[in-house]
Amino acid sequence: MKNEKKCSLEEHKEIKAIKYCFECGIYMCNKCDNFHSSLFKNHHPNNLENEEEIFTGICKEKNHYKLKYYCKNHNKLCCGLCIAKLNEEGEGQHKDCEVCYIEKIKEEKKNKLKENVKYLEDLQNTLIESIDLLKKIFEEVEKDKESLKIEVQNIFTKIRSNLNDRETQLLLEIDNLFISNYFGEDIIKKCEKLPKKIKISLDKGKLIDKKWESNNLYSNINDCINIENNIKNINEINEIINKCDIKNKIKFYFNPKENQLNEFLKSIKSFGQIYYNIFSFKKCPTNIDENRKYVLSGYKNNIITKTGYNGWMGTICEKELDKSIEEHKWKIKILKSQNKSIMVGVAPIDFDILSSTQNTCGWYLSCDNSKLYSGPPFKYDCVKTNLSKVKDEVVIVMNMKKRTLKFIINNEDKGDSYNNIPIDKPIFPAVCLVHKDDSIEITS
Repeated sequence: MKNEKKCSLEEHKEIKAIKYCFECGIYMCNKCDNFHSSLFKNHHPNNLENEEEIFTGICKEKNHYKLKYYCKNHNKLCCGLCIAKLNEEGEGQHKDCEVCYIEKIKEEKKNKLKENVKYLEDLQNTLIESIDLLKKIFEEVEKDKESLKIEVQNIFTKIRSNLNDRETQLLLEIDNLFISNYFGEDIIKKCEKLPKKIKISLDKGKLIDKKWESNNLYSNINDCINIENNIKNINEINEIINKCDIKNKIKFYFNPKENQLNEFLKSIKSFGQIYYNIFSFKKCPTNIDENRKYVLSGYKNNIITKTGYNGWMGTICEKELDKSIEEHKWKIKILKSQNKSIMVGVAPIDFDILSSTQNTCGWYLSCDNSKLYSGPPFKYDCVKTNLSKVKDEVVIVMNMKKRTLKFIINNEDKGDSYNNIPIDKPIFPAVCLVHKDDSIEITS
């Protein structure tokens, strides 16, 4: 190992040291330690297995002296050469600092030690919880990462499948097109058999003609029919050959419009977007009425719980919906509620968190009756919809390009609930709660 210490005894200088004696200022191997411990029972050798480096009391600078001083500027022990006015070869590095004898800071460091011990005790008590939380966050992040990868893979698998289907369709279309305008390979094979077939039929015909009277009539008639069928088959193949003007054959092309191809390739290169949007709620204002207070929890501050008594209270997310992203989608999960008196939707930047009626500012769906509530310019108040009643979850979809807002309940998408939502001002995901202990979670 790079920092492995060797025994200070000259005869043992190649042997690994296992202990250091502060009183003697020496490193000792196993043999020296046994001898030293029998001679100096009151000394305090330190085990070198500890991760911390042994404090020898000697300055680490090359050829420097014993540490006798304390530099207040650097919070560091130093020797005479360190505070000397010389500034050569590393000496004098504390020459312009406020320096005192080590004994002068004894009480100060002792008091500071008590503070640090108390701090470490408190830290020790919470460290395990912090590590457990860190592990939980890491597991959730890893799960989200793998889920996102699977989502991308599924989409591109679907794209490749559709491309393969389209390719197969076009290839089949080419085969059918050529067969309908020309002929298949089987015609060539049939044509190659024609000369032999003609010769056989010709020889057979001549032989029958010579021996017509001497042969059996039924046999002659049957042979004549076979020859006629052969001629018919030969003529059919000849018609196909004559139909195909080889010298002026049709030329087929696969030529998608150049702009269509370029747009298609361009869309492939830019298809899909990986982005993040942490839907963390804004913290409860200090001047809010006690009856309407709420707390945030979850490692993203994405869980909101009403702590005050009955009374409407609303809040918006810290981050606005990005206008450059066409569609935003997030999910509200009801963790606890008396009667689902919860409104979810979007609100503009001038959303008044201290207002008693939040539906005067924003566009919402009420989870208890699936009716619409909003302020200007819509002024909806308990407007009936065709949406189902919310059970535990509702997915909210805001299309920034179309300026539409819709709610997907129980996996049912029944279209847009709001159209032409003004987005001249920044808008944010928003929620409103009324009952004490009601709790919801928002996730992207």
